[in-house]
Amino acid sequence: MMKDLRRLIYVPILHARGDSGRTASILHGNAKNDIKRGRINKGLSAVDEMWEGIATKMEELNLPWNQTRVYQDGVPVCGNELEIVSRFAESGSPNFLFILDLIKKRAKLEGTESIDLLIREYDLLNKLLMKNSDKDRKKTIAEYQVKSRELLTLRDEFILKRITSTLQKGELPIVFMGIMHRLDKMLETNFLVSYVIYRLPFRSIGTIYNI
Repeated sequence: MMKDLRRLIYVPILHARGDSGRTASILHGNAKNDIKRGRINKGLSAVDEMWEGIATKMEELNLPWNQTRVYQDGVPVCGNELEIVSRFAESGSPNFLFILDLIKKRAKLEGTESIDLLIREYDLLNKLLMKNSDKDRKKTIAEYQVKSRELLTLRDEFILKRITSTLQKGELPIVFMGIMHRLDKMLETNFLVSYVIYRLPFRSIGTIYNI
């Protein structure tokens, strides 16, 4: 007999350069400088285009917003989730502006990530950025790639447990995750995953990551 799976909306997203570690920087007390950087980078047209496309596709779904629960990567379980989203929405982040718009439509925001794992990711990235010599940087990049993959798996496992433990009966989960996550594959055991994907041209992706 087949298991009766609940529907879940999964939205893969591209994070702009500088987005990584934003929330963890708040936890480290660096929010002021981080938000200033966000204001400088907010004009990235490719990111804006992606979120406009996602907004259009989401609107076409005609979802019952008051029965939805939103999960966003980078938003920790801390009791101040709305404050974090509001801070970065004020800085001009299209991602958090969109989440804030859903909240205004009566969607429920849920703390999604482990604070400890986010801080470990932030510290790992900072360690890489502080290396000056090419020799040290190459070694640190290799170390970062291994450890970041391990951390990403731990983060996905935490988020999976968070979704399954907080989702209420009759609610529709909407999950916004960076494309490096593999959470969607984990979710397929418990949910019928529907994707909302806005595909940017590769040239536009290059403007986000400077490639």
